[in-house]
Amino acid sequence: MNEQLLEEIGFTKGEIKVYFALLRLGETTTGRIIEKAQISSGKIYEILEKLMKKGLVSCTIMEKTKYFSAASPNRILDYLHEKEKNLEEKKREILKELPSLLAIRKAMKKEHETNLFKGFKGMQTAIFEALEDLSEKDEILATGIISHKKEKYNLLWQKWHKERISKKIICRAIFSDKSSNYFKGFNKMKFTEVRVLRGITPSAIDVMNDKVLIFTYGEEPSCLSIKNPEIAQSFKTFFETMWKTAKE
Repeated sequence: MNEQLLEEIGFTKGEIKVYFALLRLGETTTGRIIEKAQISSGKIYEILEKLMKKGLVSCTIMEKTKYFSAASPNRILDYLHEKEKNLEEKKREILKELPSLLAIRKAMKKEHETNLFKGFKGMQTAIFEALEDLSEKDEILATGIISHKKEKYNLLWQKWHKERISKKIICRAIFSDKSSNYFKGFNKMKFTEVRVLRGITPSAIDVMNDKVLIFTYGEEPSCLSIKNPEIAQSFKTFFETMWKTAKE
């Protein structure tokens, strides 16, 4: 079985080794488990205790000696279902707390702020946080859109645009190339207007209300987020000049 898969759902390397050892050994003592799993004797009881809490190991005592055995691998699915149930409960609890947490964040927001977000996760945070602050009355202005970035970034933007469209927020975008499939897909989106202007900046820039987001997709993709009404207005004015020149 793929051990990485078990790690991803919450098992430690030690737990995986011990469980697999017990599957192969059957009911046995800690000495044989330590030998088979190559686990430190100082950690074996701690690992077995965790596996018993997960319902994957049982223990019996015969003549003052503890014997351990592995539960059916079907129990892994039961464990996963229980984990999902617990996550749903935590999600409901967090949803109750979100309004107060968002109120704290809103109260602490500064009029001027600059942040650099790095990598895929960072960029995801930057664009969805910016979208979170927008409403139907706002408009997004985009220039220098890059179509040859990695596929995971294209998929991220598709998800982002889906949420934007659900909020009925208009996006006006200026491309430098209309031959790509990315442009064709973009051109068919609702609440979206597209024009083409040759030779515009290779950096992708989005203006969202009083925020300017500048993207790079090189070896270390990043997003520079500038929250400043004056700077945002300068970019809006520049965008409108290009928009008038660009072709529909």
